[in-house]
Amino acid sequence: MSLEETLNAYGDMVYRVALTHTQRREDAEDAVQDVFVIYARRQPVFTDETHARAWFLRVTIRRCGQIRASAWNRRTRALPENLPENARDGNDVYLAFLSLKPLYKTPVYLFYYERFSVRQIARLLSVSEAAVKKRLERARVTLREILGGDFDEKP
Repeated sequence: MSLEETLNAYGDMVYRVALTHTQRREDAEDAVQDVFVIYARRQPVFTDETHARAWFLRVTIRRCGQIRASAWNRRTRALPENLPENARDGNDVYLAFLSLKPLYKTPVYLFYYERFSVRQIARLLSVSEAAVKKRLERARVTLREILGGDFDEKP
């Protein structure tokens, strides 16, 4: 697969994950560029589609962690922990999701949006399946508190 085909196949997914983790368009764009530079330099060989998706997700999550930990981001303001009521303009679920800690945000995104299994998420994040289930459970509790709704889909 050429670099252009790979970018077309995985670019949107990488951008969504990066934006979810960095919460800034500029940082997300930087992360996407970095991920595809890494891909172009290493030219990894994937066994199947799942392996490729997992590689891109893992590299993106790692790069976003580096961006968040950078000196620049330590000096800038983060989004507020508690979202103001007037910021809720029909995007309640998305805003609630953004307010989750990165520890919970990643498994929620991978489970509900990318449709990865708990086992796949555990492998991607290098944690146990029990840890993934616990993070999903805590995220659902937090979202339930923020939104006042019910999220009963179990992993």
